Amino acid sequence: MSEENSSAVQSFDGFIQVCSKKKNRRGQKNLQARSADFSSAYATRELSADSGYVNIKPFLRRYAETECDLRLSTFFTDATEKIFPFLEQAQIEAIVCLGLGRLSECAISRHQLAFIRCLQEKINFKGEIQFYDPIFNRDEVKILQDLEGIVLTENLEGKYLADRKTLFYLPHCPKQISNNLLWKNWQLDLLSNIILISNSFESILTNSPRRFLDANAKFILEIAKYCVEIRFPVNYKYTDIFNDISLHCFDIAALKGVHSDFWKSVEPHYNVDTLELITREIQQNLKVTNDDIHS
Repeated sequence: MSEENSSAVQSFDGFIQVCSKKKNRRGQKNLQARSADFSSAYATRELSADSGYVNIKPFLRRYAETECDLRLSTFFTDATEKIFPFLEQAQIEAIVCLGLGRLSECAISRHQLAFIRCLQEKINFKGEIQFYDPIFNRDEVKILQDLEGIVLTENLEGKYLADRKTLFYLPHCPKQISNNLLWKNWQLDLLSNIILISNSFESILTNSPRRFLDANAKFILEIAKYCVEIRFPVNYKYTDIFNDISLHCFDIAALKGVHSDFWKSVEPHYNVDTLELITREIQQNLKVTNDDIHS
């Protein structure tokens, strides 16, 4: 069973999750209302004379302490011992990180960023991490660029093509993002390129009714029996940051034997009452759009 998030830190993060015990609000009306709340909060923040909305240099100094602290933690040692063999065998050629949320406001987001950067170092990945979140503000983009990351600008709603060996890092992202990623790569040669760090598929299937899975996580439901899942340890000092996170990869040998009907797929479309992510359509209605924050 998954642990419930319990942080007192709250933020408007990238895919409509908050760092608290409260459940995600559902439906387009609530999504738009929360988007308006985000815009208001963004507009009324005290401005820094140096860099607009985030005082970047002090932030980076504080972030470096977070990264060092995590790198030296028992949690990171234990987690990497469990997942390193899979990453080493995969010979990762790209890292894509989705849905970190508001780095400048949410401590959970900063620790999750620290993990993927420490992991990049651990596996000796020499490329640049690609990041996307529809509500990064312009200074958060600058922060990630200063940390040698690439910030993508198009909201693909998780529909990224894995045309090379790719580690997808989706910490606490909605299951619909993982579902979209699977749909986009629903063929043997593409699934073989994916290693996914995200919310546990096992927990998703255990904690959700079948009718919900059929509508919102069909591809997770279908692939679960062919998935190798490695749970992260639960010994980090902040228990709500990496709770219920797993590494997932797929049993390609077993998938070679499935019936051809298994590979038939239809692009997912979600009911607004169960929508958990910021779609491109919703993003266009935000008062603070990508055009604003990347200008």
